[in-house]
This record gives sequence, structure tokens and C-alpha cells, in this order.
Amino acid sequence: MHPMLATAGPLPAGRQWAYEVKWDGIRLLLAAEGGAVRLASRAGNDHTRRWPQLLPLGASLPPGRTVLDGELVAFDPAGRPSFGVLMSSRGGTLTPVTLCLFDVLVVDGEDVRTLPWQERRGLLESLALDGPAWRTPEVFEDGAALFEVTLAQGLEGVVAKRRASTYQAGVRSRDWVKVPHRRTVSLVVGGWQPGGTAGLKSLAVGLPLPEGGLEPLGSVGSGISIAEAQALLAVLRELASPRCPFSSAPALADAQWVEPLLVVDVEHLGHTEGHQLRQAVFVRARPDLTPPDLIADEEG
Repeated sequence: MHPMLATAGPLPAGRQWAYEVKWDGIRLLLAAEGGAVRLASRAGNDHTRRWPQLLPLGASLPPGRTVLDGELVAFDPAGRPSFGVLMSSRGGTLTPVTLCLFDVLVVDGEDVRTLPWQERRGLLESLALDGPAWRTPEVFEDGAALFEVTLAQGLEGVVAKRRASTYQAGVRSRDWVKVPHRRTVSLVVGGWQPGGTAGLKSLAVGLPLPEGGLEPLGSVGSGISIAEAQALLAVLRELASPRCPFSSAPALADAQWVEPLLVVDVEHLGHTEGHQLRQAVFVRARPDLTPPDLIADEEG
């Protein structure tokens, strides 16, 4: 079972919509039965051992099979969700994490995915899930106000959900609309350029093509700290390849090609006429995503 995904777009308005905070973390599906818990990432990978502090949640759920959808987040010293803090927790034992629960797919053995969001939300709230590492965040009526508040607080953005929508597992649906405050895209690294203070001058990035290879979108060097450069270089050297994975080779001096497996988030200001990223800035590595996830996003 895979989670339902949101479509990017302008903030919709109207009484048929409800609004939630867009969290900056890792999407997880939590399945519990008889107190036992299993955690799966968006790609279906098992994360149960990685986040042991979520396992006690099973004791708070009905004995029959129950499946919940949520976003795992960690907070920085200012109280804002931080993906960097989350990924540096190394198994969740060093940094407190919170699973923000926002939907339910199965309750005590009953599949409720065909119910409208409004009814599923009522079922989720009836479970009263508020514990040391999990909670059910509030839903809001005024999307425009929530957008302004999340912008002022430095949060990721807003997700609007159509109240009558069913849960469409594995589908990128227009019934859920994500409205981020910054333009961030997940891309695949196909090569890198040596140089700079830490030995990594820039990354050559692109989008995976359904027929294989990468569509080149330019390079990104800004925003990579020394510590991040060292961590990235360790991965890039393991992925070294003699072949250029791009559909057309980027103009990158001294390019070192790699197997197109590493996913990173890049912030940008749109595209040039040649479809290259404008003013690209490295945000973070995304070990929770794989290139096929990005193909699914594009097809959705």
C-alpha cells in the first residue's frame, strides 16, 4: 500500500476544502495489529527499526489491523520542522521526532479509504492519538490565513484537501493540493565537478526519464556546506561510473560521472529558455527517495 500524493498548485478556496500545515519530513505509513507496528516509507521501504520510539503507538490503537498516514518530523532549536535535523538523528535516538498523523486508511480491520476525507478525519480524531512521539495536528478552515501564518513562521507551506475526497493510494491527486512557500524540486545527481574548499565544486542534476537516463537541468554548487560536501563526496565516489547518465552531456569542466541513484533537493527561481535551473541552491540530500519516485511524480 502506498500513500496518496498531493498535486502542486495555487491555493484553492471554498467551503469544500480543509487546510493543513505542510510538514518538512519523511512520509510514513504506520500499520499496526495486535500492538505490533510496522513503518513503511513512501517508496515502501521498511523503516520500523529506524524509528523505535514510534513502536509504543501500537498499544494506543485498536487490536485489529489499523493503517495511519503521517509525516515524521524533527524540530530545530527555533521549534521549526527541519529535515536536516531529522536526517542527522541517525536512527532517531539522538533527536526527538514526532509523527504528525493526518489520515487513516484502515481502522480495526475495516478499510475506510472509500470514505470521504471528512469522515476519515473524524475517525482519526476519535482515536485521540497524542503521545510522546506522535500527534494529530489541527485542521484549519481559512486556507489564506494559514498560508500567511506558515510563511511568517518559516514553515514549509500548506496542503489543501477536498472534504469529499476518497483516499487514492499511490495516486497523485488534484483532491489534495500542496502549496509550498519555496520552489524546491527533488532531482537526481548524475555527476559532479571537483574543486572548491571541500573538494566538491558542484553537482550535475537532472530528472529521470521513463526510458532511462537523466534530463539535464544544470548544476548546483551554492548552499553546500563543508560537512555536506564531505558526506556527498563519500557517496559520489562509491557511485563512480565511466558513462555519462544524461541524455545530453552537461557543459561541466572535469566532470566526474556517477550512477544516477542519489536524490537531492534543490531550490531554484524557475527555468531558463534552455530549461536549465535559475539560481539553483542545494538544500539537502534525500536518502528517503529513489529515482523511480521522481518518475512517478512527473507522471502524476
